[in-house]
Amino acid sequence: MSNNHVERMKDEHKELTVKIKALNTFIHSNEIFKTLDDLEQARMIKQAGFMEAYAETLASRIWANQ
Repeated sequence: MSNNHVERMKDEHKELTVKIKALNTFIHSNEIFKTLDDLEQARMIKQAGFMEAYAETLASRIWANQ
């Protein structure tokens, strides 16, 4: 795989990690989260889980292609 493609994956992983941290901070530390509808809270928690799984897969792909 081209080095350029791996660099793009690294950039994507870095950006995704920032977004995951922000979402998890909102979920666990922001009082506004507690005011949201239960289903919206569940969707946000689910989204965070999917984002974390995607980041793990992306990290694996980066490792495999270096």
